[in-house]
Amino acid sequence: MGAAFPDLREAIDRHIERVVDSCPYPASLYDPIRYVMRVGGKRVRPLLVLLAARSLGARADEEHVLDLAVAVELLHTFTLVHDDIMDRDDMRRGHPTIHAKWDEGTAILAGDALIGLAYRCLSRQDGPHMGEIIRTFTDAVVEVCEGQALDKEFEGRADIGLRQYEEMIARKTGRLISMSARVGALAANASPAQADALEEFGALLGKAFQIQDDLLDYFSSTEAIGKAVGSDLAMHKATYATLKGRELALDGQAERLEELLAGGSVGEIRALLDELGVPQAGRQAVEDLAIAARACLDRQLPAESATELGVFAQWILQRTF
Repeated sequence: MGAAFPDLREAIDRHIERVVDSCPYPASLYDPIRYVMRVGGKRVRPLLVLLAARSLGARADEEHVLDLAVAVELLHTFTLVHDDIMDRDDMRRGHPTIHAKWDEGTAILAGDALIGLAYRCLSRQDGPHMGEIIRTFTDAVVEVCEGQALDKEFEGRADIGLRQYEEMIARKTGRLISMSARVGALAANASPAQADALEEFGALLGKAFQIQDDLLDYFSSTEAIGKAVGSDLAMHKATYATLKGRELALDGQAERLEELLAGGSVGEIRALLDELGVPQAGRQAVEDLAIAARACLDRQLPAESATELGVFAQWILQRTF
């Protein structure tokens, strides 16, 4: 699908430019940061901040809401920069990663500075809920690191099941998305029930997002996703595709799957997972999570606001990149 919410995406990108262009020196630190921020992306998390705030009556173009949205995107970009180092990925969004274009030390330092810039954006605000916003943001920083640690722990292990996988993605992917929704709600002076509902919406959406991402690693193309297909396979990661394949495989298929995971090609594994019905199971899981997420909105938001967030959810869950 094409880019949705172009007006909000443009506002986010302009605000990112203002933040990073205010840091000209030293170039060895800020040139890589400007590079990675200008490579672009779907801007899923900052969009959710703005849409959550707008769903409760705030103006999405207000300075304080944009500062919060950009803080979230800076934090998300930090996770990508460091993940790429840990996973030895040389391409991201169709461009060389920072450690590939410069070096690993530069990428580590750029990632560290991105967290500082994110907190600088937060610190410019002093609204009535800023204490809770900062706590929510900080908890997300810790939890995404926990999720990344679990992701690394699970590599190459055949004893990991879907329950442990869901626990990992709830931290690694789901927490940043649920945090984005809650921060946006708090920026609009949400009631506790509204903030909780939007946070739950984000958590469910985050799980669906990661399941879809895992499927794309096997069933998409390098041109579509902007990085090498099969990168999860190369790192022997525990993903929805392989774990669901193990769950669905019968005796002979299970043995064949393990052989392929140990040394087969992406094409061979994709064919077997397709035979096992993994893509269909994944699409159903994503749909079920999307329905549950929408129900969270319907409980607490006006119909029009719930509809806009529903369109947002549909956009990101029908993506092919």
